[in-house]
Amino acid sequence: MIQLGGAFVAGLVIGPAVDVWITRQLARRGLGRPESWRPATRWVLSVALGMGWAVVLTTVGSAGVLAAHLVWATVTASVVATDLEHRLIPNRILYPGAAVTAVLLLAGAFLDGTPGRLGSAALGAGLCLLGMGTLSVLGRGALGMGDVKLSALLGLVCGYWGVEVALRAALTGFLIGGVAALGLMLTRRAHRHTQLPFAPFLVAGAWWALLGQPF
Repeated sequence: MIQLGGAFVAGLVIGPAVDVWITRQLARRGLGRPESWRPATRWVLSVALGMGWAVVLTTVGSAGVLAAHLVWATVTASVVATDLEHRLIPNRILYPGAAVTAVLLLAGAFLDGTPGRLGSAALGAGLCLLGMGTLSVLGRGALGMGDVKLSALLGLVCGYWGVEVALRAALTGFLIGGVAALGLMLTRRAHRHTQLPFAPFLVAGAWWALLGQPF
């Protein structure tokens, strides 16, 4: 319980620093952040990171791959924030986050004596990247390249626990997104050509797939 509380507080404390990092990366793209709801987003991000870190600790435990999962949770929360604000997943956030996650996952797997799982992690990332890329081409831009690249990161971590987990994450994300889009269209808050931020659905699907695993 003490470790769980510590993880929550650590995520909560790091939230403002992550928020500043996000703001700087967006500024380099010439993008600002909506001032009208900035106080709320700062708190939401901090609470999300606190909860995410606590859930990761509960799920993964003190394994060597814990650090990789904490970075993964932080990066995915960051891109959800930028996608909601600007319909954008910045490469300046996604690329370094994915690189650090991959290195930590590699090191953690050897520390845990589970290097064999790295193959399924790579396969999970590759299948998600290929599947999402194909859907992006067939959908003629309905699915952005940021979403495609994000799916590879999600598939990497989920794939570490099994290729089927990565595939379940992608499928669940699409189902959640599809239900949400249908609901918005039925309530006339969106139409078939409305561009919805898809990162939140993909990340939700990944979390759902991970939490459903018997670790």
